[in-house]
Amino acid sequence: MNELVKEYEIASYECDENIDFRLRSLFNIFQDVADNHADLMGVGYHYCIQNKLGWVGGAYDVEFFSLPRWNDKVQLKTWPSQTNAATAYREFELKNLKTGQVMISASSQWVLLDLERMRPVPVGKHLEKCVLNEKRAVETRFEKLPGIERIDFQTEEIIRTDDIDLNHHVNNAVYPTWVFDALPADFIENKVLHRLRIHYRQPARRGDKVIIATQIVSETETRHTISDGAGKEYARLHLSWGK
Repeated sequence: MNELVKEYEIASYECDENIDFRLRSLFNIFQDVADNHADLMGVGYHYCIQNKLGWVGGAYDVEFFSLPRWNDKVQLKTWPSQTNAATAYREFELKNLKTGQVMISASSQWVLLDLERMRPVPVGKHLEKCVLNEKRAVETRFEKLPGIERIDFQTEEIIRTDDIDLNHHVNNAVYPTWVFDALPADFIENKVLHRLRIHYRQPARRGDKVIIATQIVSETETRHTISDGAGKEYARLHLSWGK
């Protein structure tokens, strides 16, 4: 099975005050369908635990055309597209079931870790029986994201127990939520998100200090770093905005 399709009905608790689908909810269903597909491919959670391995998200590149809303019925498709020595790419495409229109496209990059040595292992031998679909949802090579050049403002977050996932670190879906919470209301008012790029650099864990530093590059671009403020960087994000 080289792709998996799941259908979802958007629930009220997955939406924000404008009844739009939350970013955290979006990344959660990405994770859900990816986990399901990895299991079907024989390289999911139970395979990894038996072999003392773990899939770790390296990057996402997400393009937004419209957002699902409360009660919308959507279809999410995922497929593995490419591998190299150290990483694997997984694609996502979210469609509105009523109109058939693509609402969100995303590409993601994953690293397979040896959990005892905490070092990447070659992914090829673990995916040699998997059929890849070379089609890309977003044409990206996950080029390095520059850091911010100045801090226009910053906020601090507390890592909550609810933020921690099965790998005992902050779940990938939490980082974009932190950035959105850090943006001033007068900046995001009347704006829509067009593109989100995030590169995860090292995992944040319970007890870590988390500072979100933001640079307003322009009315259509913001850059963010998530760090401990003392040299340890957890993630970088670049966001593109429209009216």
